[in-house]
Amino acid sequence: MPLLEACNQVVGQELFVVPYYGHGWSRLDAGSPPETMLDSLGPEPFYIRVQECVYCENAIVGISGLVVCKQKQLSGYWCCCLLRSPEVHDFTAHYGDYLVYIAERKLAIFPEPYPKKPLGDWVAVDKTAFCLGGYGTVAESADWMKDVYDRTMKGREEVKKVMFSRNQLKGSGRV
Repeated sequence: MPLLEACNQVVGQELFVVPYYGHGWSRLDAGSPPETMLDSLGPEPFYIRVQECVYCENAIVGISGLVVCKQKQLSGYWCCCLLRSPEVHDFTAHYGDYLVYIAERKLAIFPEPYPKKPLGDWVAVDKTAFCLGGYGTVAESADWMKDVYDRTMKGREEVKKVMFSRNQLKGSGRV
């Protein structure tokens, strides 16, 4: 599951994260409110200011750092992105699929190679503080993954329209 060794040069830089709509986004903390269909969308795309690379057996397998975004409720939260595939990736033409965590506090990460420990078990989630988890992709910019970005945003808008229509029919006005 490695990223190219040159990817360690992204420390200190901002990378673009696109959460995949409908792929397991959920609250992982114990105090989370009941989920709605809109919760499964995951957050809007955002940037992460990379503070460190995550290594397993001397290979870069992910990144972690602070969320930088317009969504004030997530800005400044900690984000961890762990590569999900065994192929070699980078943050440009060969961006990969990631398991993405967003948490109020820095996440403890304990990498061990599969099958010793599944990827989802690498991160120790603090159940007492906000934590959101799901799937997404990471690249230097939206330009590198324009097709993924466009499909994801179109899907998000379609779900929002359906949810808005259902709420209007119910008379709740809640989006």
